[in-house]
Amino acid sequence: MADSEGAGKANPSIAVIEAASETVGSVSELAGAFGATVLEPAWWPADVDQISYSLDRFPDRALYRIGSTRDDGVPICVIGHREIPGAGRPVGEWRAPRELATVHGLIGLVGVPPRLQAVVHQERLAIHLIGYETEDEIISTANSLRRVNPDW
Repeated sequence: MADSEGAGKANPSIAVIEAASETVGSVSELAGAFGATVLEPAWWPADVDQISYSLDRFPDRALYRIGSTRDDGVPICVIGHREIPGAGRPVGEWRAPRELATVHGLIGLVGVPPRLQAVVHQERLAIHLIGYETEDEIISTANSLRRVNPDW
């Protein structure tokens, strides 16, 4: 019997995993809930509204979100989680601009329609920057990341 086209390739699947989510009032509370240092941008684009802080706990990991909404309704946020050992480059077309070398940053187009996204690695965290309109915004945000320790 001849192999059909695509035989031997993994079939894509979708899994739904529940997360316990909580919103906190400040970045220091977020670091405490996360149980480790978090990285917060000191710089945001001018059209960003009030910043919110939340934590999502999954069975095998936690991630934090620091974000808002832009004037045009597009969500903008920083999503951070502990680096996953052995994880490689994100899927898709990514490049590493020299302006992000110190934070080991990559910029790519993701989604439909394609939007800019960045991933930076610092403090053993992977930080995803989502909702930014230009590479300059991403670079300003990534280079403004500041460390916030838990307030225990």
